[in-house]
Amino acid sequence: MGMLVLRSTPIHASIPRMETHRPLPEADPLAVDPPLAGDSLSRTIAIAKRELEQMMDLNPQGMLLIDDDGTIVRANRSVVVLTGVDGFDALLGKPLATVFSSGDDHFFDQMLDSAGGVAAYETYINLPDGFVRELSFTVVGAGASGSVRVIMVVDITGEKERVADEEREHKKEAVSALIGGLMHNINQPLTVVMVTAKLMELGLEKPLPDVEELRENLATISDLIMQVKSMMESVEAATDYVTEEYIEGKRILDIHHLAQAKASAPDG
Repeated sequence: MGMLVLRSTPIHASIPRMETHRPLPEADPLAVDPPLAGDSLSRTIAIAKRELEQMMDLNPQGMLLIDDDGTIVRANRSVVVLTGVDGFDALLGKPLATVFSSGDDHFFDQMLDSAGGVAAYETYINLPDGFVRELSFTVVGAGASGSVRVIMVVDITGEKERVADEEREHKKEAVSALIGGLMHNINQPLTVVMVTAKLMELGLEKPLPDVEELRENLATISDLIMQVKSMMESVEAATDYVTEEYIEGKRILDIHHLAQAKASAPDG
């Protein structure tokens, strides 16, 4: 009777070996990312829309969301205050040109057809509250998306007048400082010239005028006139104008300081 011989075989040797991972293919640097799936794209658009609306609502500047037809689909509180309407219902669903009546049928057409950006469109607008205001409109998004346009609105009524008034006031202050400085510094030598000339006139009444005294007086007048000339030249040639306190809070041009600055300037 033959003997039955059993051979032990390792368990792992009888089971086929399975892959635990597969090497990933090398990324193609020129490959284009696949488009977002429908749900992902919709979610991204919804998030962007919500963030844009929040941005508009929190912005202290007037902002409008306009559709293709130029109809207002969203507005922030600043626009309600600016237009003087009772609430958002008076704005939403209304054509932009109806709420902001400019009297120019092509103004808003040109603005909405523009490429958008930082360019401002300014015009006088008849607002629903009956007031006429000068407004500045800036279009963002025009030309980039056929369905979304954001318009920023700023009331600039009187701004140009205020700037002009400030410029006139600055000019007035500058002229006042110049005249004050000249009068303060030139008044004394001119007074001496006038007094000296009067004394010379009195001296001519003498039977024998003192010629030497006349020469001295003429020399004094000549020197003083040259001083005045030098002051005028220093003012004309100055590259910067410095003022000094005078009386009653008034400031005048510091001519002596300008003269020193001119004298200390390097040649050539």
